[in-house]
Amino acid sequence: MTSDNRPETQNEPEALCHNSNIPLWLVLLDNIPTAVLMVFGALIITRLSTWGMIGYLIYSLVSIIWFWAKICPYCHHYGTLACPCGYGVISAKLFKKRDAGLFKQTFKRNIGIMFPVWFVPAAAAIFLLISTYSRDLMLLTAVFSVTGFIIIPIISKAVGCRNCEIKDDCPWMQKKGSAAHG
Repeated sequence: MTSDNRPETQNEPEALCHNSNIPLWLVLLDNIPTAVLMVFGALIITRLSTWGMIGYLIYSLVSIIWFWAKICPYCHHYGTLACPCGYGVISAKLFKKRDAGLFKQTFKRNIGIMFPVWFVPAAAAIFLLISTYSRDLMLLTAVFSVTGFIIIPIISKAVGCRNCEIKDDCPWMQKKGSAAHG
């Protein structure tokens, strides 16, 4: 049933999502680079401060839980095995389902919680490379940057999101110029 008590049809995004079952390898492909990003981000930040690194790791964990709480319950993948990162099933065990019709605006309003996971280590790396350059730091920065700014977006758009039935409703997959219409 939809929120207005109409039966769902096969053309509605929620009905489509319930017909999908994302394989474990794809869930791992989506999550392992994020874990690598966080580990290398922590390794960069620890060069400035051990407490900063601990704070970064705590923030990274909290931002994922925030995602489960504030974005996933609005997604059409909520409670299904159709979520490419596996969050839909996890979120359903912890948080109450919300109106999927509000997904796009909820996603846009809350996705910024993840930005510090990428940009705090990047800023720390730039500062450290300028102030105390080393080959090891350059390697850490390179792995972090390639993982966060190349590999993760490619995996998301080319693999995880490519065949998603609701990609037209997802701000992450919107084409340039079409975001203003959402």
